[in-house]
Amino acid sequence: MSTIFASLAVASQTTKLGTETSSDYGPGFLGFIFTAVMVIAVIFLIRDMGRRVRRVRYTSEAESKQQDMVAKGESRKLQEPEGPVDPKTDEAQ
Repeated sequence: MSTIFASLAVASQTTKLGTETSSDYGPGFLGFIFTAVMVIAVIFLIRDMGRRVRRVRYTSEAESKQQDMVAKGESRKLQEPEGPVDPKTDEAQ
C-alpha cells in the first residue's frame, strides 16, 4: 500500500498535479469567438429558413385559390376602356 502512495507522490511531483490555473485548460477566448460566430450564423439561417417556408406556403395557397377560381369558372376577362378613365371616380373623361 505504501508503494502506491509513494508512486503517487513521485508522479504528482513530476507532473505538478493540482497546480493548474484557470488559463491552463479550457477553450479560451478563441473558443468563445468560434462559438459566438456559430450561434450568430445559426440564428440567421433559422430566420432565413422561416421566411422561405412562409413564402412557399403563401405561394401554394395563392395557387390553390387560383385553381379553385378557374375550376369554378370565376375567371374574369379584363375589358379595356375605350377612352381615358379618371381613377378617382372610375368615369370616362
